[in-house]
Amino acid sequence: MTTQHGTAAKALYRSILRAHSRHLPTKMRELGDSYVQAEFRLHRNAKKPEHIQKFMKEWDGYLQQILMTSRAKESVASGTLDTKKKNDHGVFSYGKELPHNIELSEEQKQQLEKLKKEAKKV
Repeated sequence: MTTQHGTAAKALYRSILRAHSRHLPTKMRELGDSYVQAEFRLHRNAKKPEHIQKFMKEWDGYLQQILMTSRAKESVASGTLDTKKKNDHGVFSYGKELPHNIELSEEQKQQLEKLKKEAKKV
């Protein structure tokens, strides 16, 4: 990554770890931290701008999902948000549903299987 991208990546990486520490349960945080660390380490020498932009965009989306879920949970806990109004997309739970017709590359399938195995260990 270029210096500019490297600085932005470090800031995003730190923000994700901070969000994990503040908002995720311990077991989820441990799994998430190790996964984020591995992914950022794998991509630190990326050269193609389109790959770097996609990587940053996806991880920023992940961070925003954690923060949105956390804010919603805090609003419910304080009574400022009615839980009956939650949508079908799991606003009050971490993660999101993927479409069933999504196509994954072999590498993505292997990564997903690896993540599944790690999650079962926790």
